[in-house]
Amino acid sequence: MINWTDEDLLRLDRRYAEVGVPFHARPMRAAMDLLGSGTVLDVLGSPGFQEIESAYRRLIPEVNTIWPGMGIGLATSIDRVRKVVVAIVYGQKAFSLDEGLGFSSREEWLSWCRNDSSIAAGTAFALADLSDLTYGLDELQQSNSATKYWQMALSNLEDVTNILVSGFNVASVLQPVCMTAELAMKGTLVYLGDDPKTLGRRDIGHRHAVLAERLARMRPHRDDALIASIVSKLPDYVSSRYDGTQLTRLDIVRLALGVQFIAASSVRRITDRDFALELERDQWPGPREPYFG
Repeated sequence: MINWTDEDLLRLDRRYAEVGVPFHARPMRAAMDLLGSGTVLDVLGSPGFQEIESAYRRLIPEVNTIWPGMGIGLATSIDRVRKVVVAIVYGQKAFSLDEGLGFSSREEWLSWCRNDSSIAAGTAFALADLSDLTYGLDELQQSNSATKYWQMALSNLEDVTNILVSGFNVASVLQPVCMTAELAMKGTLVYLGDDPKTLGRRDIGHRHAVLAERLARMRPHRDDALIASIVSKLPDYVSSRYDGTQLTRLDIVRLALGVQFIAASSVRRITDRDFALELERDQWPGPREPYFG
């Protein structure tokens, strides 16, 4: 039993404010700090987590904001990473791909992509994935049983993006990469009726391949084969917390792009959002290539 007090939560909240952790993500972050970063994924439904969450909401009511109204993810040009922000806009608003990716012009976008059509196509699909994820979660925000998982998946994707944009060491980015995929898949599995306690068992736990197989079985989707390929490349979550790795920056960037795709696909299969399919059906970029290496 880990003991903590209101003063502990207020001390943590001050730290989160200083580093810019959004209100909605703070109870989960506190659970990670108080219970241990390796245990929070297994205790989302436990009394320990529920007590921390309840006390945090009592002390800092602003954390009751369920959805920040935007998604933050990444687009890549080889191993260069660009932060992409998709904000929820209600009503019809057409935008170009370069605008959606945050470029001032088509020429600037293509230059960043080295005037390589394949790289540009990859950035277009990255935008589509983040758009499907963001708008899909906006539709699902009242699905409280799964909300915690999706919130933390999006928070981890934002962490991955910020680390890769600013420079990184492998140890600092592998954990949120792994957690993005795991939490997104678990959120959708819980939404589909899976038991959170079952998902916390040792034979499932942090095993991405098992979660992907379970997801494909419960709600099959055209993305399943590509997801299986990506999860086969993800390192073991537990060992990644302690071991060094021979992965290069390019390897990590590809994994980050891959887990963003997994998160988007987890939401696509339970909503009507599918910007990615529109791109696949267009003359360009056409069918998605395995940009994840």
